Amino acid sequence: MRLPVDFVKHRRERLGQALVVALVFLLGGGTAAALRQLPSDVSGAAERGGSQSRRADLVAALSSAGTAPSRVAVGRLVARRPKPRRAGPAYYRRTTSRHVPASAKSGFMPLYREAARTFGVSWRLIASIHRQETAFSTEPSTYHGLNAFGCCAGPMQFNVKNGPVSTWELYRQSFRLGDRPRRYPHRTRSHPSIYDDFDAIMAAGALLRDSGASEALDGGSWSAAYAYYGHDLFGIDYASQVMGRARGWERDGFCLNCPLDETLVAAFDDAYGVDARRQLRAAERRHEQEKRKKRKKDDRAEASRKASEKTKRRKAPRRSSPEGARRAPQTETTSNPGPSTTTPPSATTPEPPTSPPQQEDSCTPVSRLLGCGR
Repeated sequence: MRLPVDFVKHRRERLGQALVVALVFLLGGGTAAALRQLPSDVSGAAERGGSQSRRADLVAALSSAGTAPSRVAVGRLVARRPKPRRAGPAYYRRTTSRHVPASAKSGFMPLYREAARTFGVSWRLIASIHRQETAFSTEPSTYHGLNAFGCCAGPMQFNVKNGPVSTWELYRQSFRLGDRPRRYPHRTRSHPSIYDDFDAIMAAGALLRDSGASEALDGGSWSAAYAYYGHDLFGIDYASQVMGRARGWERDGFCLNCPLDETLVAAFDDAYGVDARRQLRAAERRHEQEKRKKRKKDDRAEASRKASEKTKRRKAPRRSSPEGARRAPQTETTSNPGPSTTTPPSATTPEPPTSPPQQEDSCTPVSRLLGCGR
């Protein structure tokens, strides 16, 4: 049977893409560079009829060879230092459902596009994170102090507590690489400022670029969104929500107050989140096993130390007190004392005298009759 020309062409393109990804990875480009070789033409798949079919088509497109986040990147959770507590599901439900005035679009769009142009990432990815973190800077704590969790600040919620060199300190000078617009919603007097919209958005673009994001909404961008929040279980949900919103804007146009398309969120979770969640749980299990082994080793060392100290105490000579040394030892007396074991020789009981040995009888029976022995 002869295959259709379109089908053969599509299969050749897929094989060629897989080979390019494999070559980039093997030549040392890393997972992020390999992911950037993949196309982001999955929006057409999401527009087909039926939510289940759209989800299946999108998952198939996203799950092409080499798009999964790297195992090394996901497994870094155990080695990272503990970070301050970050916002959870309840906070992000509030920020993603908050109504935003229409003027936010014209105010922030130049900032998104300048960051995207400067750092080569998708402006929709930056805008989706801005919506996720502070509802386009409308969260009450956006422009002063720290958030309710005491770790992050500003429009893009940069962490300032994960030092000694915090994330904000690493990326705060990123604004110098772009052109600052003359007007935008919240401009501070001095720069860099974590509360300045331009400074914060430029820093977010640089961070996403360094985390593997590109202009395509692919696996590299998903991994960057995952790293933006932090490598834990909720971070996986966070990344899928950010990418689902960005993909929806790419398909339907930028919309400030449109709800999330759960089909797109689930598709990204199926393509990347499931594997990342499995790797994360495996890393946590390994970490718990290492902790248990360390506790057992410490317990054995403590038991050995105590046994050694007990042996030393047992072998050490006992010291008698001066008062006890002056006192004569007293023998224990009983109501019916027995004879002394050290009796003098004069007090020994004399043995009874032995009778002299009898002389042997030399009389014969005949001589006895004649009076022998009388």
